[in-house]
Amino acid sequence: MSWIDLRKYPKAVAGFVFFVFLHSLRYFDFVGLSSTLHGRVTNVMALLLILICIFSRSPRYVPGRYWMLALLLIPMLSFLPAWIENGQSPVESMRAYLCFFLVLVYFLPHKAKLSTEVVLNALTVFALARTFIYVAQQFTYPDYWFAFRQDGLDMVSGTYKDVEVRSGIYRFYIEDTYLSMFLVFRYFQELTQRFSGKALILFMVGLLGVYLDQSRQFMASTLVALSFVFLFSSHSKRRWLVLVGLVAFAVLIVLNSSKLFGELMDLTAGDLSDDNIRLITYATYGLEFWGGPLSVLFGNGPIGNSAYGEQVRYFYDTLHLYHADVGIVGAANMFGVLTALCFISFYIFFVVKNWKKLQMHLKMYFVAFLVNAPLVTIYTQNINWFVFFGFMLFLADRDIVRYERKLAS
Repeated sequence: MSWIDLRKYPKAVAGFVFFVFLHSLRYFDFVGLSSTLHGRVTNVMALLLILICIFSRSPRYVPGRYWMLALLLIPMLSFLPAWIENGQSPVESMRAYLCFFLVLVYFLPHKAKLSTEVVLNALTVFALARTFIYVAQQFTYPDYWFAFRQDGLDMVSGTYKDVEVRSGIYRFYIEDTYLSMFLVFRYFQELTQRFSGKALILFMVGLLGVYLDQSRQFMASTLVALSFVFLFSSHSKRRWLVLVGLVAFAVLIVLNSSKLFGELMDLTAGDLSDDNIRLITYATYGLEFWGGPLSVLFGNGPIGNSAYGEQVRYFYDTLHLYHADVGIVGAANMFGVLTALCFISFYIFFVVKNWKKLQMHLKMYFVAFLVNAPLVTIYTQNINWFVFFGFMLFLADRDIVRYERKLAS
């Protein structure tokens, strides 16, 4: 068999990989994008990636390869209970699940031997573009071109709803918040190693991007990841200088918290005092909505065009009970307890095992991703979350290989 050597086409591979990522982001949630066309292109990309991965040469040692395959393929076991217990055909389940194969872009930088700098710089550009769009549309609204949640008629209440405003900020929910967190983590690491104006500016832009989302969970997970990793695994010579800077920054934030986070604090208080629909969602998908014994182990299956899919869409559109709001519980409901255990095993046997081999910004990402697991996971969010996870795993692989080679030399 003749194998394709992607090392001969690094620029073409890089262009394709990041076009796939841009497509997974729905072009930063461009409002004029046709969902039907986007879905068809996604399926074509997924099939193309499957063929490329089958017929192209692979490097001998890729530390995270089998974990990626496990995280991608184990959820497909849900096709069985979806068929037997929920009446959805395996063909329909495969059609609904096909978009997940976009994560195969993880393998392409390995196969083409792209440098880590290419990936890091591309993700930085994506993050800057996302923040620029968010800031610009604060001034152009009611005219805007990129948004996940748009102005429109609420089909349930029959009332017209504007883009949500929180703390005086228009919330467009442009994917992907982890891009801004990536800027925070990467350039915080640079600041602990060597101070530069560029690193400081990009770090602040990352913080701005996280703040503009006005999401309590992402603000909290960013802070937890920064604090935990820096305090317990940093050996930087600037450790105490950076720590003093963080404390000073935290004091400044606290002193101005009523202006910056007033509505967020009020919203949190309201969530704690009122019936929280998220708790109802946890109960629904954690305790009630199961097709049978097989679905508990393997999951109810991906949401296709079937009676099962219609029932889930009723939960979404009418009851506002979303798998995406309950993280690992929603993932277990769709793809089984076995998939949830695979996710936990990845942390135990890959992240923890290789902890000292990873750079600080990757440690922060994995900590933040774990902190967010009760609320969001790669399985219940839009596919760009899984693709971004693939980029982080690629960078982790490179760190592991670099560390082991240095140790062996």
